[in-house]
Amino acid sequence: MVLAIPSFLIISLILIAPLLNLITRFRISRKLPPGPWKLPLIGSLHHLSGGSLPHYALRNLARKYGPIMHLQLGEISTLVISAPRVAKELLTTHDLAFSSRARLPSLGIMTYNYQDIALAPYGDYWKQMRKICFSELLSSKNVRSFSTIRDEEAVNLVESIRSHPLSISIDLTQKVFSYTKRRGFDVADLFPSVKFLQAVTGLRTKLMKLHHKIDQVLNMIIDEHLEKLISGQLGEEDLVDVLLKFKQKGSLQFPVTMDNIKAITLVSQ
Repeated sequence: MVLAIPSFLIISLILIAPLLNLITRFRISRKLPPGPWKLPLIGSLHHLSGGSLPHYALRNLARKYGPIMHLQLGEISTLVISAPRVAKELLTTHDLAFSSRARLPSLGIMTYNYQDIALAPYGDYWKQMRKICFSELLSSKNVRSFSTIRDEEAVNLVESIRSHPLSISIDLTQKVFSYTKRRGFDVADLFPSVKFLQAVTGLRTKLMKLHHKIDQVLNMIIDEHLEKLISGQLGEEDLVDVLLKFKQKGSLQFPVTMDNIKAITLVSQ
């Protein structure tokens, strides 16, 4: 995917460039690892939008600036780690310092304000929900029960390749990616302090509409589980059933809410 910023958006951002540069200089006052030269406002973004795929561009930059590299992506100060040894150190020795994920406006909308597990800030809430999900969702029994879904997806992929005309080459990477979840580039995520960008790009409106539709579906799923729970007609329990029981008991440090259940259910699918 090639990153592209609309020209009208660049013009709008140039008008507030002095303020953003001031904010950036104030936030980044300590010594940073080496990295490519930066432009006002957009920082290092132009190094990722020169026509090559972003991961190829990052590889080429890492060859020049080393295994620990700094990129300024709009307002977001970013460290890029490209050496396995350094990555292992960050994920083991210094894992707590890097446990929390970036709080991006678009992700906040889709995760009920970061109430899921993957993007929730590291802390007691995250530990509580992670413990529940690992014990109930990722037990050996439950992982084995998902095998039919994995098999079905694999069969669909093979059949899609089999039905492709022999005279035309297949982009296998595209086929594999078609069975994974992907997310588009949102320039508003790179300038979180500039609130009007969320409206200008139009992505916030689309995300809110999508969020509303997903919320309706999740409400229907939860209502079905509630009816079975109240009537005592539960079969094999799944994560929704477990979370609803915890909600009814109210015995946890952080009481389980409907938004918690929706966020965790959505991300676990």
